[in-house]
Amino acid sequence: MRNDDVDRRLAPIVGLVVCCGLAALAWAVSAIETPPGLGSLYHPLVLASLVAVASACTVPIRIRAPQGISPTSAAVLVSVAVLPPSWVVICTAVGVLVGRFIAGSAPIKVGFATAKEAIGALGAALAAAWIGLTPALGTTTHLTHSWTTTGLALCAAAVAYAVVDETLPVPVVAISDGASWQRVVRRGARMRAGVKVATLLLTLATVVVVAIDARLLVATPLAVLLLHSSYRRRLHLDEERSAWRQLAETTDALNSVDLDAVLRTALSGAARLFAARHVEIEFQHGPRRRLVRGDEHGLRYDGCVDSVVSAASGELVCVPLVPANSDQGDPGELRLVLATAVLSDRERYTLRTFGAALSTAIRNAIAYAQATELAARHEHDATHDPLTGLANRRFLRERLGAVLADRRSLPRTALLLIDLDQFKEINDTLGHSAGDQVLVEVGRRLASAAADDLVARLGGDEFAILLSGHAAPALAEHRARQILQVLRDPMELDGIRVSLQASAGLATANGNASTEELLRRADVAMYQAKETGRGLNRYDRSHDTADPDRLALGGELPGALAGRRYRVDFDPVVDLGSGAAIAAAAVVRLGHSDLGDQPAARLLALVERSGWLAEFTRGTLDRALAAARTWRVGGFVLPVAVGISARSLLDPAFPVEVRRQLASHQVPADALIVELTDTIGAGCPDLALRTLYQLHDDGVRIAFASFGTSNAPLSTLLRIPVHLVTVDHQVLGEADNAPSALRSLIGLGRDLADTVVASGVSTPAHRRTLWELGCAAGQGELFGPAVGADDLLTALRRGCDGKAGTLATSLHPGANIVRMPRLRRTGSG
Repeated sequence: MRNDDVDRRLAPIVGLVVCCGLAALAWAVSAIETPPGLGSLYHPLVLASLVAVASACTVPIRIRAPQGISPTSAAVLVSVAVLPPSWVVICTAVGVLVGRFIAGSAPIKVGFATAKEAIGALGAALAAAWIGLTPALGTTTHLTHSWTTTGLALCAAAVAYAVVDETLPVPVVAISDGASWQRVVRRGARMRAGVKVATLLLTLATVVVVAIDARLLVATPLAVLLLHSSYRRRLHLDEERSAWRQLAETTDALNSVDLDAVLRTALSGAARLFAARHVEIEFQHGPRRRLVRGDEHGLRYDGCVDSVVSAASGELVCVPLVPANSDQGDPGELRLVLATAVLSDRERYTLRTFGAALSTAIRNAIAYAQATELAARHEHDATHDPLTGLANRRFLRERLGAVLADRRSLPRTALLLIDLDQFKEINDTLGHSAGDQVLVEVGRRLASAAADDLVARLGGDEFAILLSGHAAPALAEHRARQILQVLRDPMELDGIRVSLQASAGLATANGNASTEELLRRADVAMYQAKETGRGLNRYDRSHDTADPDRLALGGELPGALAGRRYRVDFDPVVDLGSGAAIAAAAVVRLGHSDLGDQPAARLLALVERSGWLAEFTRGTLDRALAAARTWRVGGFVLPVAVGISARSLLDPAFPVEVRRQLASHQVPADALIVELTDTIGAGCPDLALRTLYQLHDDGVRIAFASFGTSNAPLSTLLRIPVHLVTVDHQVLGEADNAPSALRSLIGLGRDLADTVVASGVSTPAHRRTLWELGCAAGQGELFGPAVGADDLLTALRRGCDGKAGTLATSLHPGANIVRMPRLRRTGSG
């Protein structure tokens, strides 16, 4: 609010008070009946002097706002006790006028104070007269007539005077300070109440002294001066303690590392501490000058200096703020808009102290913000790729370690490793700048396609995506293929359309996978994808020549084979229609506590390189045929399937060993099924074919495992005399076309062999579906786990539904199944 606006609003109120004061003074003059003589003027002169001294002795203090406390009320109350009402008003008005003039107050303030005190004196005199106090000019004998009446009259006068003294200045101060009336009334109310009580006590003491001897009234001004001096010192001491306490509290509140919090605290704290109407803080904040403005109630503006014009009125006091760096140019500034610029030495020192504390708080907050920003930038740079902005290898390893530590997320976690094909050609042809554009675009596409999954650049043209939340590996593979689709769209590089191709490896987490191991597996799968040109390849443990588990297994294998510290269990093969057991597949178990059971193909690949292949094959055949003999003796004719390495077929002595084993255990040749794994490879040497046909001619049955999923081409299978093929129906997953693909695979198997066996049958629904699709036999959890020969014999004797030799209920109870004979395929070696 501007000064002219304040003066315009104050003028009516001040004018009204002055008019009322003049009216009171006019009444007082008109109420004097006869001019007093010189002797009777003794008391009015003394009391007018007392009022003048009291009015001139105002104690200036600053309690949230400039204000003063004077002992004028004591002089007025003494006048009420001694003089008639008219003389009380006249003496008060004259005394205040002279006292304020001597004190050097402004004319408008002199007029307002004189009028206010005249009104207060009139109210006090009338209140005392209403109680019954009737003083006579020049005499004090009435004071001793009734001390009760005198005391009550003075109390009533004190209350009346206090009402006027507390009411009339309120609107004036409120308009001047821009504060509410309630705030002005509450400001320093406790101290003013204490002063008024002390004034009443002083008045009563003075009245007692004057009642003893009226001549002692002349000493009253001196007593008031002594009291004023003592009270002034006490007030100053209280003010100093209060000011330093408030300063300490305010500066302590500035101890914050948040710059905005420092500024808000400084605005409200300075407004309260120095009774400022407005507070402004201007300082250099980064590349711009920042200005904040507010008051006791909080922040009003925060922005640039040039975009705002201050509208505050009052006396402006400025304190320089030391900048954070000496080379920042102009220092900042703290500006206070006060009701008066007249500050005591203590207030100026307090203001400088507050400014220094604010400078330190701003510097500390800015330094902390810069340090925090720098630390965050360093942390981001340490965990992100500077070119693409993606996470780097370190961040991926940390996130992957956290995910693997949570066992609940392991089944749903997979790692996709992507390597751009022919990226070196782009760099060599178009330059490294074009290569960087490719990397940035690839990173953008992968991040967009991966959505919430973490995308990282590991270095060069290698990227990784941490896939999570996928219920099965097949779904993770499907998700990976979707992500890779975004790389197919060509991009423009220097006017040349470049099509991107990538090779990717996918590895899923399991119970013993560490961060390093999962990264290694994804890397192995990726290089297999590059070698085969398949685009995306899922990690296959059996094809991992660098598998640590394979290394550990290879270390255990020689001792286990030499001492035959392994066992052979048997997985029953069941007719899917009748539930009867028709064969059993030998399962070799090393019994290793950490590695557990191993797939047949994986185990054979290790045995092939161990030098113990012949011993292993001989021992496995021995135990398998011994089991077949046991079952025959028990009344159950079950052929047994034994997995044979392709290298065993290259041994001319292998058919001879098979004949010897069959004769030793006294079982016919058709009791043995030689099962070939996909180690047969893409080609089949003539020597291996001759061996197979020798076994076939001897009556040994030939089976082929992993039909439809192995690396052996169809041309190789057409050259082999296969009696039985094994299909793993679970490899087709839950795709929409899975039933059609399975039906085609089973149909092809039936064209190649007499019998198609489905592995991995785990539920009755699987069994019925496979039977309806034309699959004759199956093996899996539904028919029981792989067990020892004796345990299987016990299960066969127990049977199912009271029928020995069955391991499941018939799909068609009471029906007889008639099989049409099939033509046997012949061939020559």
